[in-house]
Amino acid sequence: MREVIADQRDNVFLVLTHPGGNKGKALLDDLKAAGAQVVDCQPLKRGKATTEFINHEFASRKRRATSDAVAALYEAIGQDLGLLGSAVSQLCSDVEANPIGADDVRDYFAGVAGISGFSIADAVWERRYAEALRMLRQAMLSSDAGRVGPSTVSSLATGLRSLVRVGGMPPGASEADIAREVGVPPWKVKTLRNQWSRWSGDQRRLAASVVALADADGAMKGGVREGSSLDAEQKLLALEILVATTAASHARD
Repeated sequence: MREVIADQRDNVFLVLTHPGGNKGKALLDDLKAAGAQVVDCQPLKRGKATTEFINHEFASRKRRATSDAVAALYEAIGQDLGLLGSAVSQLCSDVEANPIGADDVRDYFAGVAGISGFSIADAVWERRYAEALRMLRQAMLSSDAGRVGPSTVSSLATGLRSLVRVGGMPPGASEADIAREVGVPPWKVKTLRNQWSRWSGDQRRLAASVVALADADGAMKGGVREGSSLDAEQKLLALEILVATTAASHARD
């Protein structure tokens, strides 16, 4: 690579990407010393920043999409910005309607994204037992088993924090106020309000879920006490029990 840098032709452009960290630092230093232009591309945060990116992609093609369509596209594709950009391009090429609606998005992309921890968390906090368990088992089959546990527990904890913060907002608070206070995009507020309505009368159970999540977090990361570490199969079983007991056995009759 150093030879390539030293022999760079005037009509040839070399673009390198680096994910961050110390790996390959020597090469990066060589590139900078050779006069390379550095563009710092920080990852977009989930939620509002990503939905703004999607809207910008539509606007750059002189098209519009409804807020429901943007939410449906985000849910279907996930956080991959390259795939999101390509999805917007395809929709703009194939769909004549303006603005593009949620049904247009679902016709093309429903079910594209893998099962994420956030999808499982939404099902748990909405007390949709069967769907939560189905998605968890699908994630176990289609994803790296070692990552399913930590990512799912983390998503459950994030969802619980947002749920409790929504519950603490004044009854007359607007969606914009809640979104700003909780740190979620406006379209997520309706989901969180629906989740809170299922837990507001059962707050002792909700408090018990905090303890269960803390225990599960330790278990997924190797155990918090000497000799308490679990093997891969035991971790998945513990995760299944956590999702099942939180979403189902605590549910209202």
